[in-house]
Amino acid sequence: MLVISDGMVSSSLALAWGKPSLTGLRFVVLGANRTDPSTHWLRVIEHPTVVRPDPMKQRGWLALEVLVQDVHGLAHRLRNSHFSILGEPRPLAVSNCIVAMQVAGPAGETLYLTEVRGAVPPFRLPSPATHVAERLFIPVLSTPDRDIAMNFYERLNGNTGLRFETRVSALNSTLNIDLEQLRPVGTLQLAKTSLIEIDQVPEHSTATPQLDGLPGGLAMVSFAVAPDLQLPAGVHWRSHSNMDWSGQSVCLLEGTAGEWTELVTD
Repeated sequence: MLVISDGMVSSSLALAWGKPSLTGLRFVVLGANRTDPSTHWLRVIEHPTVVRPDPMKQRGWLALEVLVQDVHGLAHRLRNSHFSILGEPRPLAVSNCIVAMQVAGPAGETLYLTEVRGAVPPFRLPSPATHVAERLFIPVLSTPDRDIAMNFYERLNGNTGLRFETRVSALNSTLNIDLEQLRPVGTLQLAKTSLIEIDQVPEHSTATPQLDGLPGGLAMVSFAVAPDLQLPAGVHWRSHSNMDWSGQSVCLLEGTAGEWTELVTD
């Protein structure tokens, strides 16, 4: 990936998040293609005292599913690196057209590296990648109750998702349970070819807040929203700010599983 920008968290952005103590921390944006903003998908905040969480062992944002060009080639490259392989490449239970592996990164974050080889109805998935690690297209949430979390994001997005049971083998392996055990899962289609996946994982405990309420590892996930978005009842915009890395207005919401979700609007 390429460094798109390397600066600091501005005071206005930290205030928009409701976390003023993050002002001045190093803030790096990474992407696959410098000229294509849709591929600028990873932001890193640096803090020397953050404790690395155990991958896939806490509630909230569980993983980032990233569209990749060649998952088997990546598996070979990552064997001797700062990444740890949690699950070898294999077709997903829903379709042989999706081949994915799971890795843990150096900050305790979990990535699902996914090669899309064809259409998988009824899901709207992106076309096969043309870059090594092209874009985030599915953030994965761990929650004690799938339906409560699904209801929240369905109201936020204004549509109805899919509810089903499937295996999540890498998660089952981390929890030391049968790899083939099924668990309640939900998916919610967003605009274009992005989705949210919601996994019911009652075995997880609440993530430990470390940075003004944010956890280590996967601290937040960002969604682009319409300027006239109507938030679900009981949820309110915290505040707005101009983000100096994109010139957009933002707010931060806390979801039903304690996850932090940033809403970004022009």
